[in-house]
Amino acid sequence: MESVQQQSEEVVGGVAATRVQVTVSDPATAPSTPYAPRVAFYTLLGAFVGLLIALGAVALLEYMDNSVKADSDYLDLTSAPLLTTIGAIPNLRPGGNQVYVVSEPRSPSAEAIRMLRANLEFASAGKQIDTLAITSFSPGEGKSTVSANLAVVMAQAGLRTILIDADLRKPTQHKIFSIPNDRGLTRLLTHPGERWQDSATRVAVQNLWLIPSGPVPPNPSDLLSIDAFPLLLKRIGVEADIIILDTLPVLAVSDPLVIAQNTDAELLVAQSGQTRRDALRHSAEALQKDNMRLLGIVLNQQRSKDGMGYYYYEGYGPTTNPPEEPGSTP
Repeated sequence: MESVQQQSEEVVGGVAATRVQVTVSDPATAPSTPYAPRVAFYTLLGAFVGLLIALGAVALLEYMDNSVKADSDYLDLTSAPLLTTIGAIPNLRPGGNQVYVVSEPRSPSAEAIRMLRANLEFASAGKQIDTLAITSFSPGEGKSTVSANLAVVMAQAGLRTILIDADLRKPTQHKIFSIPNDRGLTRLLTHPGERWQDSATRVAVQNLWLIPSGPVPPNPSDLLSIDAFPLLLKRIGVEADIIILDTLPVLAVSDPLVIAQNTDAELLVAQSGQTRRDALRHSAEALQKDNMRLLGIVLNQQRSKDGMGYYYYEGYGPTTNPPEEPGSTP
């Protein structure tokens, strides 16, 4: 019995000897700052990740953007040069500030139109340009505004200029210059015996006459295809230095191609950041068939990278002079 008790005490003592002695080196204390959330760190991390995503999205959009810009290679794209770049002008109003070469003659956009006139003079050195058609790929790219302003600077240079609104579907020039549209091109084509001066209006710019479209006909393409149209251009050309025709978008209907076949040269207006490269190429190809002469591209509504490409213009006001005696000629 005593031996068993002695053995038990020895076992208990051995177990006690093998126990790990635990001591507290540092007492537990509550932290002075919260472990989570780490607001400043995660805010900076989120801003950095967001910046990377934004840069990636911008790069992707630029890569996928198929529109023309000022730095596009137009010779490679259309086999025609870029003749001028016109800055973006907000809030253009028909009959108001749309003729900005008059309302703001010192603006960069007006200077771009004068540069276009100079380039056309160089282009006509090799072959005389008496009739010039202006078109675009689609509506809203500014061809009518470019036509009106180019006609004004041509007249200001001393050239007897006739501006014809040959858009017989959605005419615009009578709105730009605030004149009636009851008589015009359609009247001259359906009554070839009449004097063209009777359907022309002398606007408030010296040396400039406007022939509006006249009432919209039911068959514009057929009306422009008759022999009366080229004969009319020849009759007007006898008394004019330059005839500028504002036409429809080139691929919308056949009208602009019919007109281009009866003119000396064409200009193609494109809107920066809107006109697709493939659309501009197809339009240029259409204007370079059958010996038609595409002089070049006019890039419209170009917005500068620093945001300084915006210009505001005051009203142009009425442009018509008091009525002249019937039958007066330029």
